[in-house]
Amino acid sequence: MHSRAPWTALVSAPRRSWLLRGKPLENRDEAPPGGVTEVVNDGAPDIEVVARVLGGDGEAFGILIRRYEPGLLRFATRMLGNPDAAADAVAESLVRAYRHLAQCRDPGRLRSWLYRITGNRCRSHLARRHSNDISLSDVPAPALADSSDTWAVLERGEQVALVERALAALPAEKREAFVLKHVEGMSYEEMAAATGARIPTLKMRVHRAREALLAALEEVVR
Repeated sequence: MHSRAPWTALVSAPRRSWLLRGKPLENRDEAPPGGVTEVVNDGAPDIEVVARVLGGDGEAFGILIRRYEPGLLRFATRMLGNPDAAADAVAESLVRAYRHLAQCRDPGRLRSWLYRITGNRCRSHLARRHSNDISLSDVPAPALADSSDTWAVLERGEQVALVERALAALPAEKREAFVLKHVEGMSYEEMAAATGARIPTLKMRVHRAREALLAALEEVVR
């Protein structure tokens, strides 16, 4: 079993910065018990980094955090409609991924495995708050950037808000499929690995999500 890295304490404080706690070691004095001190190149393939972590270099997991946390946060935010809840879900998912890394059967497809864990955490959050029953008016619109107050920016911000609110009102499975395909840019093969669903099922979910979004947006803008 791989050694316990210092940042696993984040399980009790999930919204702290993973990037700060996940930096590779710079000197031998900071090495965790049983760990190795060699810093793994950030450009190393996932399979190599996973092997390092499982071999005892817990700090190497920080490379995977830097590599995948931004996308996971983007995905979770669109699934949950709340940045704080998304940060919690991603932090919980990364802790779980670290603890169960040996269960990742194909480290070459680590990205899909991480999205699957995060998707499960998001569904748990959604189930607890019954968010599938919310209406468009219940979903907070994202704040506009403060860099400009031109009409063009305001108009674009309103359009983005409508899309975000319509997306948040979709059932979780359709929302997940749509975000993985059109926001995260996954292939259907990657989506199948991330969700456990069959490719034809995922294609149908994406199609129905797109139709539901268009219908919701048309209703809102009337």
